[in-house]
Amino acid sequence: MWPYSFVTRAEFEKRKDFVDRTLRHLGCEVLPASPQRMTMYGKGFQETWISERPLYRFHSVYIHIGEVLHEKPFLVLELTDTLEEAKSNEMEDADPFPYDLSDDEIVLEVKRSLGLEEYPNQNVP
Repeated sequence: MWPYSFVTRAEFEKRKDFVDRTLRHLGCEVLPASPQRMTMYGKGFQETWISERPLYRFHSVYIHIGEVLHEKPFLVLELTDTLEEAKSNEMEDADPFPYDLSDDEIVLEVKRSLGLEEYPNQNVP
């Protein structure tokens, strides 16, 4: 069950579509995808669905668009160095970012996840 009243699953998926276009624009190769069963847990809920999103390759890194569901939904790029781990969904999450960032902010977050831009150093005064 989708737990949010302020954004629909369809609206959230449109933001994932934007991340998809951004990945392609940045030169990620789209690989054939096999549907993956995804189960998301959050504050008092669980949602299971079949993800039909493709797998991407950027240089030697495999990428999948994922999500983290908290007070509001977040987008996250899941990364791994091997195709086997990607196929078995054994991937590490990059830093999640809110779905409702501006388009420019989402592009920046995707670039950071791919290592094309640096994350801000939070230890600098």
